[in-house]
Amino acid sequence: MRILIALLVVCVGSAAFWASLDHRLDAPDWQGQLRGVSYTPSHLYTDADHDEHLTDAMIRRDLEQLSTVAKRVRTYTVGAGYGSHGMDRVPYIAKEFGLKVSLGIWLGDNLDKNAAEVARGIQVIKDNPTVIDRVFVGNEAIDVRAELTPDQVAGYIRQVKKGINNKKIEVGTAEIYNFWLQDRAKDVAKDADFVAIHILPYWDGVSSDQALNNVADIYEKIQKKYPNKRIVIGETGWPSEGRVHRGSVPSAAIEADYLRHFVNFAAAHNYDYYIMESFDQPWKGASGHEGAVGAYWGIFDAEGAPKFSFTGPLTSFAQWPTFAASAAAGTFVLGAVVLAVLPALALEGYFLVAGMVALVVSGALFIADASSLRYVDRTAIGGALLIVPAGLFTALLLITETSEWALSLWRRRRTTLPASDLAVQPRVSIHVPTHNEPPLMVIQTLNALSRLDYENYEVIVLDNNTADDRDWKPVEAHCATLGPRFRFYHFDNMKGFKAGALNKALELTDPTAEHIAVIDSDYQVFPHWLKTVIPAFADQKVAIVQAPQDYRDAKESLFKTFCYAEYTGFFRIGMVERNEHNAIIQHGTMCVVRRSAMDEIGGWAEWCITEDTELGLRLFEAGYIALYTPETMGRGLMPDTYAAFKGQRYRWVYGAMQILKRHGGSIFGGKAKLTLAQRYHFVAGWLPWFADGLALVFGVLSLIWTALMAIAPKHFDVPLTALSSVALALFTVKSVKTIWLHRAKVGTGFTGSIAAAVTGLALAYTVGKGVVLGLLTSSSPFLRTPKCENSAPWTQILKISAMETIMLIGTAVAITATVAVTHLQDPADLVWVAALAVMAVPYASAVLVAMGSTIKLGRRPALEPDLTPAPVYSKAKMDIAA
Repeated sequence: MRILIALLVVCVGSAAFWASLDHRLDAPDWQGQLRGVSYTPSHLYTDADHDEHLTDAMIRRDLEQLSTVAKRVRTYTVGAGYGSHGMDRVPYIAKEFGLKVSLGIWLGDNLDKNAAEVARGIQVIKDNPTVIDRVFVGNEAIDVRAELTPDQVAGYIRQVKKGINNKKIEVGTAEIYNFWLQDRAKDVAKDADFVAIHILPYWDGVSSDQALNNVADIYEKIQKKYPNKRIVIGETGWPSEGRVHRGSVPSAAIEADYLRHFVNFAAAHNYDYYIMESFDQPWKGASGHEGAVGAYWGIFDAEGAPKFSFTGPLTSFAQWPTFAASAAAGTFVLGAVVLAVLPALALEGYFLVAGMVALVVSGALFIADASSLRYVDRTAIGGALLIVPAGLFTALLLITETSEWALSLWRRRRTTLPASDLAVQPRVSIHVPTHNEPPLMVIQTLNALSRLDYENYEVIVLDNNTADDRDWKPVEAHCATLGPRFRFYHFDNMKGFKAGALNKALELTDPTAEHIAVIDSDYQVFPHWLKTVIPAFADQKVAIVQAPQDYRDAKESLFKTFCYAEYTGFFRIGMVERNEHNAIIQHGTMCVVRRSAMDEIGGWAEWCITEDTELGLRLFEAGYIALYTPETMGRGLMPDTYAAFKGQRYRWVYGAMQILKRHGGSIFGGKAKLTLAQRYHFVAGWLPWFADGLALVFGVLSLIWTALMAIAPKHFDVPLTALSSVALALFTVKSVKTIWLHRAKVGTGFTGSIAAAVTGLALAYTVGKGVVLGLLTSSSPFLRTPKCENSAPWTQILKISAMETIMLIGTAVAITATVAVTHLQDPADLVWVAALAVMAVPYASAVLVAMGSTIKLGRRPALEPDLTPAPVYSKAKMDIAA
């Protein structure tokens, strides 16, 4: 019932949201014919279509349709030097439908083509003196394209006038209204019979409710400037699709609203005008002309279908029922699937997850609506092949992250580790692998092991490939003082990394040992460790009992405080949740494994640099159970430097990619005994890392794209607002989740939550690099995490965060370039800058953490490797482990 309530409420809310976007537009009807429309033929989708020869049949089809709505058409070329060949046939055909033609002669920077255009234009005018009422010699050639000077255009006007020698036919040129307000326009106006102005409020960023006032103001200014000239509005209109431009919102409803208001106003004030334009021109969008919005100015679409009506009721978002129904249905179906597979939650948890599903569904609808998919070309299809998978991945990540969020806060029941007294203590063999470790640190670890409140155990210390005997000889000597249950071995030239050492330790293990425990050489265990976890093995299907990784040096420095906050979240949140589904991640320390199960699956994998996680997955594949206790039972040491911290995380990520490639068949199918929940949690656990990998790739691509925007702004525009918003949504959700859950479940307070978020972000580049290289390469050397090091000097800050610094600088340059190129005139520009800023946050965090890692204030000195403590013979001298 809770699921149904949450889904119904969220679905109603989603539908209501879409309904709220619609409102009535008070647009007057228009029953008459338009005074004029600009005409470029229909069915032109590419530059190739635009440049090919037009047939009489194509033109006749269009003009027959236009004759029903307009009295005359304005053309732009006769096709002799520029544009579509065959456009000179328009006046010859227009007479069949009683249409007047305002003939256009295109002018550019090619003087030979200009001569051809003018010559053919003059001949067409002479052939159709009763059809052609006006001639536009050039279109925005002076001010917009800056291909000709005012004197040159004035000369062409005089040439045409002389050539046609017909006073009844007006000759002039068309420019945007700003040009006619300049002093240099006077030379052109002197020779022109009329002043043709282009007034397109959209490009001025004027909102639709102020557009008509904008037109009237401009018209009045031009009229005052040229009181003795006929003022002609050569182009005015509104796009039906495309990007928001400052205050101008393109939509079919607003196009209809603007044009219905304009034509009524123009009739009342006797304006002479041409509506921009007759048919949508997809070739403009495909070729980069005017951006994507350039394709959508027609009163008919590219196929000739009306885009709106000049009469009847008009609303701002007439399609809202379709979108509302789609949003509600998509949310209900997807939400039902997601919520049904979740364990029992409180109502708040179901609301949170259902709300995120609704956000994902509506976000997908927004992206589809904003993508201007009306005229799909190969480029759009290619873009979709990239966008759709990225969108699906984002949706999956948002839903999985929110599900973990809800489960962590509102799960109704929790699994606890079974507790019972042991009648007989099974033998446990504790393995401590070492390699180039500070001897005092290892000795402290062994001292803590000697205090275990458990009788039947042995400790095998296996040192592998440590070249300096000053590092391992003191440990060997100390083991001899701790009694026969402590055995020390040293091997040179051992293969297989840490896994090789652990497999050797298995060979040396007491045959009667039933369980294998592993701890890292820096961990000081609590006395009750084994006594607490071993009873869980009473269930013969239990193969692993894992205690959390915890650390005892969190207060040694600001850097380690930050690291501790980042580490702790996974062991207090993620692992607790995975334990509910028998899907924990086995760690290489504080774990106990059933020996018979380990023997069954073949021991540690020496091909994998995260052998612990790989072993746990194989045990799951064999059908075993793993249990986790969130109770701290031992504490180790964190990396002392940012470089070591990054290296450790890189190893974890690279190893995960090795596991994915080796076990992908079992996880995504196969005959393994993995449950659906186990498969889900392994994939869901890797998704944030894949997100960092994609963020790294897209971050680089974003810098390239922004550079192309700066170099060729006519062909490269800022990405869609909806797509840029995806990055902002991901960042926001993950940040809020981290801060909320850390405060609620980890108990580090708001400051600790911020520290966890910043430190996690500082690892984003490293994680992304690990994902990319892990997928593209097959092997990487085992990266030991050094302990008890001195902190890096401040002079090394840029070295230890070199790539992050480069990416930070590059992103800052990209932001600056975007501001310089776009002037932040459009909402899409602002959102893109915000997205770039979000992309820069991980790099800035990395530099910040790198700086923090060099601060020496409050740090303890590194343990000297050759410092040998006195032998421990009694409990009184065990305090060295404290």
